[in-house]
Amino acid sequence: MSFPLDDLEQRIALTRPGDTVRGLSFAAVLRLVHQRLGRDAAERLRAPLMQRSPVDFFSYPAVDFLRLLAFASEALQPEFGTRDAALRACGEAIVGTFFESTVGQTLLRLTSGGGDPKRLYGNAPASYSTAVSYGQREYQALGDKRVRLFFKGDLLPVEVHEGILGGPLTALHREGSVRGTERGLGDSEFLIEWT
Repeated sequence: MSFPLDDLEQRIALTRPGDTVRGLSFAAVLRLVHQRLGRDAAERLRAPLMQRSPVDFFSYPAVDFLRLLAFASEALQPEFGTRDAALRACGEAIVGTFFESTVGQTLLRLTSGGGDPKRLYGNAPASYSTAVSYGQREYQALGDKRVRLFFKGDLLPVEVHEGILGGPLTALHREGSVRGTERGLGDSEFLIEWT
């Protein structure tokens, strides 16, 4: 599912005053645009949303992040082939930036005991609640190498979460897959499997 501008307006309509996203997510998407399309492209996307570069642990309006994702995925589409792939790349950039941070490195060390992705995914609801102020997430173990996450009241496209949720597998050097299904605007579930 792509993220066209009419979908953007529907997602914006779901937001409430006070819905926020941490600056780290903004910075990661802008850095991806900078790496792929250059500094000027990243500045053109940032300038209408904020005066300065985002600060990782400050909170910014979720509406602005939705706009950034929509326009970044449109700009990055030629680089990644499809809008969906560009959205996944934005999600991968977010989780990659998080795992590079001191907090992310600490979380990896504390929860990845023995390289088991299940421990990281079990902490996904709490991790998401530190990154965004909206929505609810639930974790369900389905076996040794399979879990499901349920998202309710979430604002982001499924593809962004597929990119984010693939991050623990990449960080732990595990092969696997993340398949998201949107059950309705704002509600989705993700099946994550690994070898």
